[in-house]
Amino acid sequence: CILLFANVGISASSPLEKDALLDIKIHLEDPQNYLSNWDESHSPCQFHGVTCDEISGEVTGVSLSNASLSGTISPSFSVLHQLHTLDLSANSISGTIPAALTNCTNLQVLNLSMNSLTGQLPDLSSLLKLKVLDLSTNGFSGAFPVWISKLSGLTELGLGENSFDEGGVPESIGLLKNLTWLFLGQCNLRGEIPASVFHLESLGTLDFSRNQMTGVFPKAISNLRNLWKIELYQNNLTGEIPPELAHLTLLSEFDVSHNQLTGVLPKEIASLKKLKIFHIYRNNFYGELPEGLGDWEFLESFSTYENQFSGKFPANLGRFSPLNAIDISENYFTGEFPKFLCQSDKLQFLLALSNNFSGEFPTSYSSCKTLERFRVSQNQFSGSIPHGIWGLPNAVIIDVADNGFIGGISSDIGISATLTQLLLQNNNFSSELPMELGNLSQLKKLVASNNRFSGQVPAQIGNLKQLSYLHLEQNALEGSIPPEIGLCNSLVDLDLAENSLSGKIPDTVGSLLMLDSLNLSHNMISGGIPDALQSLRLSYADFSHNNLSGPIPPQLLMTAGDDAFSENSDLCVTDTSEGWRQSGTSLRPCQWIDNHHSFSRRRLFAVLIMATSLVVLLSGLACLRYENNRLEDFNRKQDTESGDDSDSKWIVESFHVRGVNPSAALPVPMVT
Repeated sequence: CILLFANVGISASSPLEKDALLDIKIHLEDPQNYLSNWDESHSPCQFHGVTCDEISGEVTGVSLSNASLSGTISPSFSVLHQLHTLDLSANSISGTIPAALTNCTNLQVLNLSMNSLTGQLPDLSSLLKLKVLDLSTNGFSGAFPVWISKLSGLTELGLGENSFDEGGVPESIGLLKNLTWLFLGQCNLRGEIPASVFHLESLGTLDFSRNQMTGVFPKAISNLRNLWKIELYQNNLTGEIPPELAHLTLLSEFDVSHNQLTGVLPKEIASLKKLKIFHIYRNNFYGELPEGLGDWEFLESFSTYENQFSGKFPANLGRFSPLNAIDISENYFTGEFPKFLCQSDKLQFLLALSNNFSGEFPTSYSSCKTLERFRVSQNQFSGSIPHGIWGLPNAVIIDVADNGFIGGISSDIGISATLTQLLLQNNNFSSELPMELGNLSQLKKLVASNNRFSGQVPAQIGNLKQLSYLHLEQNALEGSIPPEIGLCNSLVDLDLAENSLSGKIPDTVGSLLMLDSLNLSHNMISGGIPDALQSLRLSYADFSHNNLSGPIPPQLLMTAGDDAFSENSDLCVTDTSEGWRQSGTSLRPCQWIDNHHSFSRRRLFAVLIMATSLVVLLSGLACLRYENNRLEDFNRKQDTESGDDSDSKWIVESFHVRGVNPSAALPVPMVT
């Protein structure tokens, strides 16, 4: 009999309810055919997402959450008098809430959150049985609904992420004594949090985030002993965090970031043993962090960036907890870097840039393969980077810039195949750039400027099709620019200045059609500037201080200006018009260069001829001198052999022909 009556109940569902449901379907667009069985051939209790009373067969629930629905809400819902639950959340439904919905006086759950609903909220205070009202994340406007306070049975209230008129929170909200969840974030609220809120002793979640709430951080919040989640971020709260916060022993998530809070963190908060999320970034806190924070066992996310914390960081933070993310950037922490942040092997985000940490970076992070974002730039680290850090298989960014690191880039860098940014500038790195850099197919930004890298730019750099930013300036790189660089077709900014690069500029640079900035200055590059560079839409270029020669492409000269080509003695311009002569340029016309080179060649030829003649003349004189000396030596030898050297001078002179008249010559004495 029970089964019989149950079947009769189901089959006897009101035709009015069926018609109402079919009308509701007509008002909705259903691209996923979620409502495909809402038709005449099926009972309403068989409709997808519909529940009915087991005895009467009347519709008690319509739950169509996250069904990709759009369209509008039909007034026909008012026909479903026994409706207890209406959940249309996480769709794309638009329009307004029909006023007829107020006839569903048995509603206990009304969830229309995460849609595109607009307009003013109708007065729903007649729905006195409501326990859950969630209208958050829509586009509702008008005054904040003060009638809410009449729904005394509410346990969950969500009106956040709407566009209500700017105004305060009504004090009457404190009448909702049964509230366990209160979400009023980002709905144009201002002023102080009403004192009545801190009498809602059942409250577990308090969210006034992203408003314009003012006043001192409420000490009375410690009265809400059931709170496990406090979200007050992005407001204008002032004052200090009171030690009484430690009374909230169930607290799991605490976010007061982006306010104007100040002071030293009370050491008592270390007793909040259940904390998973602790976010206090973008405030004015100062002093040292309590050492006891290192004892937290459930901590997953810790963020204190953009404050004025100083001193040593709690040594044991992360040692006993499943830490996933930490951001302590832009403070004044000193001393050694904490060693245990990746103790649980779950750390994905490690950001500690812009502090005063010093010493060598701990080797304990070599095995932290879960890291995705690793940023420790702008500190005072020294020593080498632990090898394992170069090979982080899940890393998206490795940023160790602006420190005192030494050593080279390990070949393990090729393991970091997901890397999009590698920032190494302003350190003391040396050695050659490894060819394994070519394995980083997702790399978009490589900055290694102002180091001591040597060797050649690896040809494998051409494998980096996503690379848009390449800065290798101020190193000791040598050799030629690899022509493979022209394969980096996403390159926007290329800077190889202040190295010892030589050879010619590859023609392939002209194929970098997205290139906006090119700096090759202060090298030893020779040859001409490729004409193909004229096709690039450069906003900046610098070829100065090289050994370049030949004509400057006119369009490139117009873009870059004279200074971009200075200190290249053999560069010239082909434009010698009157306008060019009046421009005051220091560049020389190519004709002058050619004439100068021709004159120089003629002068060099003449100098060579004169030098050759002088060499021949000097060689001849040297030979004559040599022969004369040899003859004198021979005569001396003859005289020495004859034994008579009493008057060698006379003997030599007696053989000279005298410049006198032969007829007057005296008889020549005979040698005896």
